[in-house]
Amino acid sequence: MAYLNNSNNAEVDQVPSKNLQSADSRAYRYNTMLLIAVIPVALVTYYCIGHLDRGISLRIQHYHSLNDAWNRHLSAIPDTLFIFTVLLTIGAYTYFRRLISRGVIDTVALTWKMLAIAAPLSFLVKSVLKYVFGRIPTRVWLLPPHDYSFHWLAEGASQSGFPSGHMLVFTALIAIWWRSHPRCRAMCFLALSLLALALIATNYHFLSDVIAGAYIGLVVAALTFRIAGMDADAGRF
Repeated sequence: MAYLNNSNNAEVDQVPSKNLQSADSRAYRYNTMLLIAVIPVALVTYYCIGHLDRGISLRIQHYHSLNDAWNRHLSAIPDTLFIFTVLLTIGAYTYFRRLISRGVIDTVALTWKMLAIAAPLSFLVKSVLKYVFGRIPTRVWLLPPHDYSFHWLAEGASQSGFPSGHMLVFTALIAIWWRSHPRCRAMCFLALSLLALALIATNYHFLSDVIAGAYIGLVVAALTFRIAGMDADAGRF
């Protein structure tokens, strides 16, 4: 009888271990796929820069020019990404600490913890990359003399087009929610799709800026899970 009890206990103890190994395996496969995807993403981005970006932006500009009021409204949209990032970081971390103080350590609490990490991290990454690439933004390019180029390591708002900071930051945040809350994945996909469409349709960014921003946002989200030690707990793919 003692032998049977020991056997049963051993089998029960093996279940969490198997689940943990399975989660680790899923996270490893996801990170590997993300790493491999850098090649096709880079090729698509390069093709867009050479063949699609300018044509799409000029066509969109033509439609904007048909409506002066709409065009003035678009040009007056402020960039509040920094303020949003600061408020989200403070709010997410405060809410996480509040849940922890109540003894609540669940998926919701850990999600807010990762959002508090991903928000400033993604903003930092996008700022560094914009400085490195120094690409002319779409709206600046549309003005004479139509400088369509990358000014490497050039600082300034007129060289801050690549990658899309909004797409990068929001992709990182939404990807964390996607991985932690599978039931919300349809809504997450819809939100990112609408954001990408809005950034392109308003000539806020070139198509290649948005593609690169989305991919780098996924990388930042994966890095956030690694930093937070959550790959095994939230590796649901």
